[in-house]
Amino acid sequence: MKRSWGLTAAMTGIIAAVVAFSTFGQDPVPSGKLFIYSGVLRSMDRQARTIIVDASAVSQKFTVPTDAEIIVKDKPKGELSDLMVGDGVQVKYTDDDGTLVAHQISILGLKSP
Repeated sequence: MKRSWGLTAAMTGIIAAVVAFSTFGQDPVPSGKLFIYSGVLRSMDRQARTIIVDASAVSQKFTVPTDAEIIVKDKPKGELSDLMVGDGVQVKYTDDDGTLVAHQISILGLKSP
């Protein structure tokens, strides 16, 4: 019996080391499941840090925390002010008890008429 416990403890240690190594140097993943939503940026409230993205008949409102990654062309780190109504965007977000929290926003290069 002692031998199997020792083997189990050793395997648990190896698995923990592999998991720690595989995530080393990566940005922490937000808790919860990450979703993707693409559409046209229809409105933005810079003070409240919210955006509304429209995809066909369905619009979604996202809260944009200050540490959200905003990816824009020709700029290493974008800001919320770099986004414009009419931009095609892709939002990677989590659902935090009914509040959609954007963790990454990328401009798709589309402009709405």
